[in-house]
Amino acid sequence: MEEQKKTRKSLSQRITVQLAVLMALMAVLVTSISYLALRATYLNLYSEKAQDLARSLAAEVDGDKVENYVITGETDEYYDWLKSEFDRVKSKFTGIQYVYLAYPEQDRFIYVVEGFAEGDDMSQICSLGDVYEYEATEYEHLLPDIEAGRASTELILGQDVGYGASVSAWAPVFDSSGRVVGIVEADCSLSNLNAVVRAHALRIVGVLLLCIFAVLALDILILRRNVSEPVGQLTSLVNSYANQAIAEPKLRYDDELQWLAGSFAEMTRRIDAYTAEVERVTAEKERIGAELNVATKIQADMLPRIFPPFPDRKELDLYASMTPAKEVGGDFYDFFLIDDDHLAMVIADVSGKGVPAALFMVIAKTLIKNRAQMGGTPAGILHDVNEQLSEGNEAELFVTVWLAILELSTGKGMAANAGHEHPAVRRGDGTFELVKYRHSPALATMGGMKFREHEFTLAPGDCLFVYTDGVTEATNADKKLFGEEKLTEALNRDPAAKPKELLQSVKQAIDEFVGDAVQFDDITMLCLHYAGPEESV
Repeated sequence: MEEQKKTRKSLSQRITVQLAVLMALMAVLVTSISYLALRATYLNLYSEKAQDLARSLAAEVDGDKVENYVITGETDEYYDWLKSEFDRVKSKFTGIQYVYLAYPEQDRFIYVVEGFAEGDDMSQICSLGDVYEYEATEYEHLLPDIEAGRASTELILGQDVGYGASVSAWAPVFDSSGRVVGIVEADCSLSNLNAVVRAHALRIVGVLLLCIFAVLALDILILRRNVSEPVGQLTSLVNSYANQAIAEPKLRYDDELQWLAGSFAEMTRRIDAYTAEVERVTAEKERIGAELNVATKIQADMLPRIFPPFPDRKELDLYASMTPAKEVGGDFYDFFLIDDDHLAMVIADVSGKGVPAALFMVIAKTLIKNRAQMGGTPAGILHDVNEQLSEGNEAELFVTVWLAILELSTGKGMAANAGHEHPAVRRGDGTFELVKYRHSPALATMGGMKFREHEFTLAPGDCLFVYTDGVTEATNADKKLFGEEKLTEALNRDPAAKPKELLQSVKQAIDEFVGDAVQFDDITMLCLHYAGPEESV
């Protein structure tokens, strides 16, 4: 229970902290925007104030006298009145740092009158005839306005060159001929602007902090009532679930948490049902697995597995193997003596995989062996078996078969190929080569078919290799097939190898080629080394 309380407290803390951080970010954003907006507003107000003062004073100046004051350096009563007017404006309007009348020239202007207010530093007040050299601001703003004979209308920020930053504005003074003979400039100091704006920003921050604390306090109460307590109930509900479905609890509000509790209760019921189903399916799977293991053993027992198969017969050495892709497969091989001088060899591949193919394989193998032991040619044997397999073949399975009967005393044989792979033969001490000829259709595709057969002869020392398509169609991770070329290369690695060693070499080559890719088809191989008639051995 103590752990649950800590969990609920941690949840509330996380949500509260996240909300506090979000609100703090919003407060910073609001304060920043407010600060910038307020500062821009004050700048515009200061600029408009300076522009109004400059224009009003310029309208009072007698332009016909300005140039004479500059040239002679002498003053008169009008000059004194004008000076008193500039002093009055300077004293009356708060924030006016400088207000003066100047005579403009190409790269400088000459002071005519500058306003003075009580408290000003006289060393900073210019007198008639003082010269001011233009800087970048004048070249950029003042001179274009003088040449156009217009008053400034844009916001012009003066640089801080020791007497503080300011907003500047000017207006032209015309003589009676309309020529610009002077400019009145008013500079509003910005020394107190940042202080005013900062004070306003601090007031906003204070109000926002109070709002944040109030919201967080309310948030903690709401979270505890609407989130923490219901989540705690859900936690207890989860902890109470073992192996029996639980009843849906009734929370304070019919909201998403109530729906979650209902969903959890329903989930426990489904879990119980699913668990029971899994147990049933697992038991069934184990039963099927055990039966498949038995089927695998039965299928393996049906194939000849004792080698050498005829230890008393020196005319031949024979070895075969079958590696199923699943527990049971559809490939099979067989070899048996029909009589003392005739050996039958069979290798076949049933279409499909798994249990259906294995069942069809058992039927086909049994029919082929029973029919072959009755005598006849490979073509006749396949014809009779085909008729039996085609009858009632509703699953539409088929089987490819290579069947050969070899006369051991002479090495002469007869083979029939019903849709199977081409055999490979090595003559004496030569190399393996595929023997390609026209095939007959696979067994069980349709009834009434005749099968081709061809004669062959094995000389002493010759070797015969037959296989299913699981060999040549073994596929690696790049979806490439092992193929006939790699098969012949694997067969010819050691042409003198005995049948067992030869099959092991081919299987090793397949494994190296396939790598970690999944085996999709059964791999079946049979190899016969013919030593010749017994009396010649």
